[in-house]
Amino acid sequence: MSTPQHRFLIIADGDFGPLTSKTANSCIRYFPERIVAVFDRKQAGKTAQDVLGFGGKIPVVGDFERGIAQGKGATAVLIGIAPAGGRLPDEWKGWLRIAIERKLEIWSGLHTFIGDDPELGPSRARAASAFSTRANHRRTFPSPTAARPRWMPWWCSRSGLIATSAK
Repeated sequence: MSTPQHRFLIIADGDFGPLTSKTANSCIRYFPERIVAVFDRKQAGKTAQDVLGFGGKIPVVGDFERGIAQGKGATAVLIGIAPAGGRLPDEWKGWLRIAIERKLEIWSGLHTFIGDDPELGPSRARAASAFSTRANHRRTFPSPTAARPRWMPWWCSRSGLIATSAK
């Protein structure tokens, strides 16, 4: 089974920069061909190259829905910054709801688990899947050979270790 080659819209709203968006920057550096746009209303109109000094012509957009439609269109949304406390800001829930309604995958390393959010969790069933890259030692998993646990790093998919997460 092959690993899907997702096209990502990266959320880095308000913090896209060389020192403030570690996850976004790593993705842009190591697989720029898979990034359709970066969503940051403060840096909108620039390119990743303008902001970071690398990343070429990846556009920075100030409109979430425009970002999803950029290029060949996003198949996943990646949270590329760590907001204060690692918690999901309330404003972001609207953006993630749009992504969920369009059946995009959500890739998150926040301390807030998208599926546990009372607003987003129930609608997540309509999404392709929601990945969490944070360890959650309170959860148990059926077996070591089961589908990729939520805590497994997202970059494992790049190495071909996984194909998708369980819904």
